[in-house]
Amino acid sequence: MTYRRHQYQRFRPANRNTLYLVVNKAAFGYHPRKIDSLIADLKKANREYHLIDADSPANASAQVRQAVNRHPEGVIACGGDGTVNLVAQHLARLSPILGIYPLGKFNNIYKSLYGEPDSDRAIKHILSGKARRIDHALVDGKLVLGSLALGLIPELNEIIGTRRIPRFGITWSRYASQAAARVQQTPISIKMDAFQFDIAPRLLNINLLTYTLGLPMTGASLDDDGKAEVIFDVGDGKAILSGYIRMIFKKKYIYSDEIRIYRGHKILLTPMQGKNLYLDGEIFPVKSESLAIEVFEKKIRLFDLEARPAKESAVDE
Repeated sequence: MTYRRHQYQRFRPANRNTLYLVVNKAAFGYHPRKIDSLIADLKKANREYHLIDADSPANASAQVRQAVNRHPEGVIACGGDGTVNLVAQHLARLSPILGIYPLGKFNNIYKSLYGEPDSDRAIKHILSGKARRIDHALVDGKLVLGSLALGLIPELNEIIGTRRIPRFGITWSRYASQAAARVQQTPISIKMDAFQFDIAPRLLNINLLTYTLGLPMTGASLDDDGKAEVIFDVGDGKAILSGYIRMIFKKKYIYSDEIRIYRGHKILLTPMQGKNLYLDGEIFPVKSESLAIEVFEKKIRLFDLEARPAKESAVDE
C-alpha cells in the first residue's frame, strides 16, 4: 500500500487543468460582467480556476509567482499590456501557458498576436488546449513582450492620457506634432549586432510585436524569430513625425532614409540615464547609463487556437 501511494503522489499531474486569472480592476475596459462571462465559460467547460485579485502590481506579482509554483496549465492576464507583461515575466522558460483576456485601452500585445480584441475569441484561445512559443526580450532587468520606446512615443502616450484613442489620422497627426515638439534631442549611440552608428533621434522604437499605442509600427513583426525591429529617425530634422504617425495609422508608411527600420537580436543604447522609457504600456525612468536589450527566442508559451496541442508544444526545445 505504501508503494502504491508513493507512485500515485509522484505521477499525478498536479493542477493540470487549473487556470489562474489575474484580474486588473483598474484596467481601462474592466467591468465585472466581463469577468463573470469568462468565469461562466470556464465553468461550462468544467475548468478549475482561481482568481488573483490584487490591490497592487507588487501584490499581484507575488501571487502569480506562488501560482506558477503550483504548476497550473496557464495564467490568464485579464487587463491591458501592463497586466500581460506582469504575468509573462513569471512564465519565461516555464511550462504554464500565458493567456490574454483583453481589457486594456490599447491592447497592443493581444492585437499583435491575435488581431482585434474579441472577448469570445480570447476565451476560445484560452480553452483550446493548444499553445505555441513566442519571443520576449530583457532590458535593464525588465521583460519586454511587445515594444519599448524613447522620445516620441512616451510623449505621445502622455498627451493621449485619459482621452479616447483617436479615430482619425488628423487627430493622430496633431497629437504627434505636439509630442515631437516636447522631445529633447540628444546624441545616442546604437550598437545592433555587428553594426554601430550615432544619431540624435526624436523617435526610437524597439518592437518585438507590431503595435505600439494602437499604431501598427511594423508591417510584419515575427513573434518567434528571436529578433526585434529597431525604428528611428536619423535626427537631421527632415522627418516630419506628425505625417509619419498619420501614415502609420493608415497602414501606408514605407520606411526610407528619413525614418529607418532595422532588425537585431542584441541592441545597446547609450547614453540613456534620465530618459523616460515606454515599456509595454508603462513609463519608467532610465537609471542606468546604457540600455542593453536582448531578444530570447520562443521562451514563453502562449494559448493559441491555431497551434498544436499544448502537451506537444511543451516538449519542444
